[in-house]
Amino acid sequence: MSIDRQARGSVRHNIRASILNGSYTMISTGIIGTFVPLYLIDALHTSNQQIALLNSLPAIVSMAASIAGLLIIPHLLRYKGFTVLTIAITRLSYLLLACIPWLSVTWSPALTVDLVALGNFPQALGTLGWQALIAQLIPHRLRAGFFSQRNVVITLVGLVATAVTGGLLQWFNPHWLWPYQVLFVLAGGFGGAEVYYLSKHKETLLSHPAPITVPPLRVRSLFRNKDFVRYTLASAFFNFGWQLSWPLFTIFQIRDAHATGFWIGLFTVAAQFGQIATFRWWGRQSVRSGGLGTLALASAGIATVPWLTILSTNFWYLTAVNLESGVFLSGINLLLFTQLLAVIPHQSRPHYIATYNVVLGAIAFLAPEFGVWCLSWLNLPDTMVLSSVWRFAGGVLFMAIAVGPGALADPRSLWWRVTHR
Repeated sequence: MSIDRQARGSVRHNIRASILNGSYTMISTGIIGTFVPLYLIDALHTSNQQIALLNSLPAIVSMAASIAGLLIIPHLLRYKGFTVLTIAITRLSYLLLACIPWLSVTWSPALTVDLVALGNFPQALGTLGWQALIAQLIPHRLRAGFFSQRNVVITLVGLVATAVTGGLLQWFNPHWLWPYQVLFVLAGGFGGAEVYYLSKHKETLLSHPAPITVPPLRVRSLFRNKDFVRYTLASAFFNFGWQLSWPLFTIFQIRDAHATGFWIGLFTVAAQFGQIATFRWWGRQSVRSGGLGTLALASAGIATVPWLTILSTNFWYLTAVNLESGVFLSGINLLLFTQLLAVIPHQSRPHYIATYNVVLGAIAFLAPEFGVWCLSWLNLPDTMVLSSVWRFAGGVLFMAIAVGPGALADPRSLWWRVTHR
């Protein structure tokens, strides 16, 4: 067998292993991400503050892990072992979630939130390791098709798994602990299958660690880049208004609307479907109209979600709102990072990205806490309206940057396209 044929066979094997690995990832993480909030509120009767921490603490932990990963990953000779270890630790934490009520009923809410947050540290490291592994194993010319195929398959698997899990929870009293404990054990089991297929990837030993060519960090030089500073401040402002209502959606859907596991699963499925259906459209729109202008449009759209949510507790209506949320969320997720890359120099990219992530990590911690704190002097509907107004103001800031002096002569900008038709 020729070397080329062996190489093609290894690539095909790795593609199959990665799709199976990703499918089990979606099932495992989907169970935890979708149903832990329901478990905390209905079964453990947790406080609003704990729900806020469920949103904010993982952000800080992931930020710290990302910084650590930037120091570790470039020095590895093999990526697979590191990635398998970190993901396995994360999935073992799902089994610990099931055991917490046996340790202490009183401290179960706090321990659950803390364990979910701590699990994000190895998860973030594992994600960095997986990205490096895939970059090594899948040739550049095949990556676009590979990621397209993989994303379609694993997203469909995630949709089905979430819907089925929510349907099964419908048969049990939402205040019982044991159905959730069984789900967490299942999530750990699917995580074991995920780790198995991750270990089946065929990796070759690197002759030396990936070279580190990043120039020394000079903090002052980062802040001399006015485009970067403007974009980071605008992004931080928008993210604060966007994320302050994240715990409020959970509180409203479960405590006010009394959504069951089936409906929580359906809300998640609707949001995911909205993202899948429109992701490519946002990419094409950003090419036609400019990234910042398109980001402003997505921000204005996502601003409608909080106040639309509080208009009704009808489950089908809330499903439609979550579908709309997914439509605009796909644009936000795509464009926030791509626009950052557009305003930073390539040679210092890691420093700029790390600085940006630190700023947004702090916002991700503070915003949910602020949103819950607002409930002490505003009611939930007023706080949701505040989030809508703040989100819209963030979109206006993005538009102001898009039509600002620096954009006047840029043929890719929205301002240039409108005024030069």
